[in-house]
Amino acid sequence: MDEGNFIQYEAFFQKGGGALLFSGLLGACFLAFANGANDISKSIATLVGSGESSYKKTVIFVSLAVAVGSFLASAWAVKITLLFTKEILAPQVQLNQIFALAILAGSIGWVMISTRIGLPVSTTHAIVGSVVLAGIYAFGFDNVLWSNVTKKVALPLLLSPLIAFSLSYALFQALFWLCRKQYCINCHWAHWISAISSGFARGLNDTPKIAAFGLFFYAAIDPQANLAPRWLFLLLALSNAIGGIVMGLQVTNTLAYKVTKMNHLEGFAANLATSAMVIATAIKGFPVSTTHISSSAIMGMGLQKANLNWKTAGEMLTAWIITLPAAGMIAVSAYWIFSRIL
Repeated sequence: MDEGNFIQYEAFFQKGGGALLFSGLLGACFLAFANGANDISKSIATLVGSGESSYKKTVIFVSLAVAVGSFLASAWAVKITLLFTKEILAPQVQLNQIFALAILAGSIGWVMISTRIGLPVSTTHAIVGSVVLAGIYAFGFDNVLWSNVTKKVALPLLLSPLIAFSLSYALFQALFWLCRKQYCINCHWAHWISAISSGFARGLNDTPKIAAFGLFFYAAIDPQANLAPRWLFLLLALSNAIGGIVMGLQVTNTLAYKVTKMNHLEGFAANLATSAMVIATAIKGFPVSTTHISSSAIMGMGLQKANLNWKTAGEMLTAWIITLPAAGMIAVSAYWIFSRIL
């Protein structure tokens, strides 16, 4: 480190920047924890609901797969990180750590509330709602890049559940036809592989969005950084895995038992559809919701045999709709508070 950088960093920490940096990185880890707590259910619900495995055994194995996907996201899913750091608000907007803290507060607040009551919601939706509403409040309506929000965020989020619903249904019909022709695969091990691949896909898709906000704080000490460092991805991977292991039971019970009853073949089809869509979109840079894809795939299994619990499905859809404004209002409130006390 040259003398100029050393003086710059020393001045930054003397002005209290170190506390803000620590708070921001801790907030990013906490959002990863909340994401794991709510989203681990999307990968393990079919194993638990079909009776293939207990919750404790399943959550540990799949959480490890999520952690691997989260870490590899630093190399494989860079486009998503860039979207959430540079392509939602106008280039002339001077983003700062206070704004990033507010986004983290809005996202964490809504995801944790939903997790406590057992509703599977989208961390992606919570982040987008927080960025857009807090961005309007802080910088004005015209400083939101609405064309990017529509094309790169809204359309993938709206279309992905419909595609997942149809894909899981088609996969099940194909697998069922193969079984009738006596080409049936061993559904037990295939079901496990599909759940592990779904967890890997979720880590690959969700972690870059969270890392994008960790980058706001890391950039305070490394202004030349365009991407979050890999050690941050590692911290987020561990936080995500811990969140799933510690707090994932409540939402898992909802998806495993309250949406529809599933056998191994149905669970395998739902997970296979989820994995294929999430991995493909993550690498291409489209920030789809793992929650919407996985839940829609499971609902597709319930609908194809007329065994869908419409009450639970309605509650889930309602939660999806109110996630954007709810997380956004928490973020706006947090920004109002932080801008006055920090």
